[in-house]
Amino acid sequence: MEILIVEDEIKIANTLKKSLIKEGHFPTIAINAEVALELINEAQFDIILLDWRLPKLSGMEFCKQLRRNGNKTPIILLTALTDVSNKIEALEAGADDYITKPFSFEEVKARINAVLRRYRANQNAIQIGDMIINLVDRTVESEKDIIKLSDREFELLKYFLYNKGSIINKEKICKDVWGIEFNPFTNVIEVTIKNLRKKLEQNSKHIFIKTIYGEGYLFIAE
Repeated sequence: MEILIVEDEIKIANTLKKSLIKEGHFPTIAINAEVALELINEAQFDIILLDWRLPKLSGMEFCKQLRRNGNKTPIILLTALTDVSNKIEALEAGADDYITKPFSFEEVKARINAVLRRYRANQNAIQIGDMIINLVDRTVESEKDIIKLSDREFELLKYFLYNKGSIINKEKICKDVWGIEFNPFTNVIEVTIKNLRKKLEQNSKHIFIKTIYGEGYLFIAE
């Protein structure tokens, strides 16, 4: 795992680096936010360990800047500040977790694992309207209930999600989802879409699948 350590206290940075290497990770040290930004522009990191009190650009401002730029890499702030207000400020700035100094490496390791579990779970989940679609567990959950879909209905829903905002005709759906050429003498596509639409709309306030007569289907996801 590629880990960026943004820490100006060299002793702390090197200790973290050595411990992370022993765990099989690939840590990189940046002694300030400016160096960290250059490294982030050049490489992809799995997580960032970020000191709050950096020279020039603080860790807090650095965190806010990354989030404004659309960077979603998980961030754990490292700081000697212990007030609840500081923790709230860190989380509101976009940090995923907060560790107070002095800390043990075992705590850092546990926090990294916990943050990454949450991050990966969110990456595998898509929210549309008031529903959450988990692409790994293949479940759909609404505010009312867990919606049970057949394998084909779930594949169709995924296909609509990946093509949201585009009108898709039955020929293309048949080829891409069923893997066969369209047969005009069967209504299997219409029936499957009808069942999927019914299950979604029974459990949601939103309309997701629109029929565009003479053209195909349009999936709307906000």
